[in-house]
Amino acid sequence: MSDDRRIRILGPIDVLAPSGSIAVGGRHARALLGALVVGVGHAVRIDHLREVIWARDPPESADNTLQSIVSHLRHVLGPGAIVRVDGSYELTIAPANIDAVEFETLLAEAAASKDDVERRDRGRRALALWRGRPFGDLADDEAFRLDSYRLDEMRLAAMEICLEADLALGNHELIVGELEAAVEENPYREHLWFLLIEALDAGYRRVEALRACARLRGILAEVGVQPSDELTLLEQRILEGHDASRTAAPGRDASP
Repeated sequence: MSDDRRIRILGPIDVLAPSGSIAVGGRHARALLGALVVGVGHAVRIDHLREVIWARDPPESADNTLQSIVSHLRHVLGPGAIVRVDGSYELTIAPANIDAVEFETLLAEAAASKDDVERRDRGRRALALWRGRPFGDLADDEAFRLDSYRLDEMRLAAMEICLEADLALGNHELIVGELEAAVEENPYREHLWFLLIEALDAGYRRVEALRACARLRGILAEVGVQPSDELTLLEQRILEGHDASRTAAPGRDASP
């Protein structure tokens, strides 16, 4: 594969060249390339590729069609990008040329860093690689569902790392809006709620912080989940801080 081309699966499957995005082709071509990316570094059996493309009902012409798709992908990626190994095909590409691999590398570096600026910056670089659901319109296909879910969970982890770092850096006012959008999109992700509550509290928006606590309790109750001790302690800390601020500065309302 040409070193100036990258395969992207963090969104619709395509290939990125210096001139811009290159469409891979129809659904069958995208499915085959997606399956080879999932198995990068290993030979992927042809019978598995047939199942990915046609489920359990391949046509009689499946082998010829598969060869045609591989030929097309070689044209898009480069003649040596896909090799035949016995009854398998293998994608011969440096992992660094796949956006999902780059994302996971950046996320691991962000998680391992002890420096909040570095954590945030590497996390933001990782998130900037995303363009939509992993594998695009193939995300719900059986062949890609688990990998799509796994990558989505890692995206949320990257988001939390960035927001935690920004909170530690004192950027609470800058991230409230992002956190509010995040909890709307992921209402059962308690850690995002905790970060929102802490950001509101840090900005002296304690009434809003307590309302967020109450809303989280209501969301959890709807699905029969008891609030965690962490939420109770967080509410208590906010209330105690609110009372302390009134005692320290009589007549000053710390809430908006």
